[in-house]
Amino acid sequence: MTGFKKGAFSVAAKAGVDVVPITLLGTGALMPSGKEAELRSGGIRIIVHKPIPAQKDANKLCREARLAIASALPAHLVGEDVQSKDD
Repeated sequence: MTGFKKGAFSVAAKAGVDVVPITLLGTGALMPSGKEAELRSGGIRIIVHKPIPAQKDANKLCREARLAIASALPAHLVGEDVQSKDD
């Protein structure tokens, strides 16, 4: 899992709104990397996580969203840089 851009989290922090992380599973089989022009049929799983309450720290919002999304991914898709909530 690559890093997240912080723009949306900065907007959410400034607006004082909750962030709702969403995980999409199975998209790689439908649109493999490097073959974006080749769309394939199939199913995906969408996981809508609990909202992260509004806060002023965009970096913290980003970290919490990343942890929520990583919690639903298979281990081989989660980078070593994603720390658990206990760290």
